[in-house]
Amino acid sequence: MKRKAVLMFVTVFAMMAMALVGCAAPSSTPTGSVEVRVTDAPAKEEVTSVKVTVTSVEIHKAGANQEDESGWMPMKLSGANTFDLLQIKGLEEVLATGDLAVGTYTQIRMEVTKVAVTFKGGQPEDAKLPSGKLKFVQPFDVAAGKTTVLLFDFDAAKSVNVTGNEQVMFKPVIKLSVTKTPGAMEITTPSLPNGELGKTYDATTLATMGGKTPYTWSLATGNLPAGLSLNSTTGVISGTPTTTAGDFTFTIKVEDSSTVKKSATKSFTVNIAPDGVLQITNTSLSDGTVEAVYEATVKAVGGTGTYTWSLASGTLPTGLSLTATTGVITGTPTAKGDFSFAVKVTDSASPANSDTQNLTIHVAEGVSN
Repeated sequence: MKRKAVLMFVTVFAMMAMALVGCAAPSSTPTGSVEVRVTDAPAKEEVTSVKVTVTSVEIHKAGANQEDESGWMPMKLSGANTFDLLQIKGLEEVLATGDLAVGTYTQIRMEVTKVAVTFKGGQPEDAKLPSGKLKFVQPFDVAAGKTTVLLFDFDAAKSVNVTGNEQVMFKPVIKLSVTKTPGAMEITTPSLPNGELGKTYDATTLATMGGKTPYTWSLATGNLPAGLSLNSTTGVISGTPTTTAGDFTFTIKVEDSSTVKKSATKSFTVNIAPDGVLQITNTSLSDGTVEAVYEATVKAVGGTGTYTWSLASGTLPTGLSLTATTGVITGTPTAKGDFSFAVKVTDSASPANSDTQNLTIHVAEGVSN
């Protein structure tokens, strides 16, 4: 079943790789440039080839009737309409470019007729789709003489689900970043978890977008808590905090491998609690998508015995719930928006210890077939 899930994932990811090609507007109409880039997500099994055949790509402009087919503008595919996704190396690869009339665009849809996937040591296998046409809902603007870069960040873990009867269900979960600076780098990790003296730190892999892989990570200013280290190749912060409790503020730098180096920096603050003090370690939670299964775990360190979790204030996204015994937030969001709330953890000591953490979950618009 894992193998089937991977097939479903690489199908969607391959389609994203052909997302958008420029639409030639009349010469009298002001135009702006569009670049589409994509960041990959690792497959659960080793995939050696993903050959995708795309037959059409269409763009919908704001204000046009969505039910009227005339509101969809056909694009011109660049190069061959069958390509191997795994030949696209690095995040700096531009997948499609072109000129669009100035204005706001709301949706992208494309038709894929074939996806052939080859696993290590195997033969090509056809991946199956619930529908040949996929629609991506995300407004973006095109300005005269400017370049708009669209970067699609595909989350495989949330997009592929297996039902109780072993059927693989597919609902793309895509985070779209829009920038006016082609190739610009950005550290996308929102925050780092807190920790406790003498307890193994919840290892975190820093994430970035833009630039050209491989990346090099370093500490630009400040100091990590004693006992923690940053892997310069992987961007993983790990270890066991020792010696000193308190707040530690530092700046992380990432540099790409372009001939002319690009880089980005971001400041983080991590709190290390004294040994035994109860503390929720999460400082942020992952984003969700409407009608896509969501799951995140709120964690804690310190205290005594078992933990009990509850909602101290605010409201979870509609469709999600918090499990009192595990701290797991799960469900299927039914409405988009930013939902702020406070989670409380209580241990089994007498008298009980507790800690509260303010958190937010952003739920984005879904993607339809």
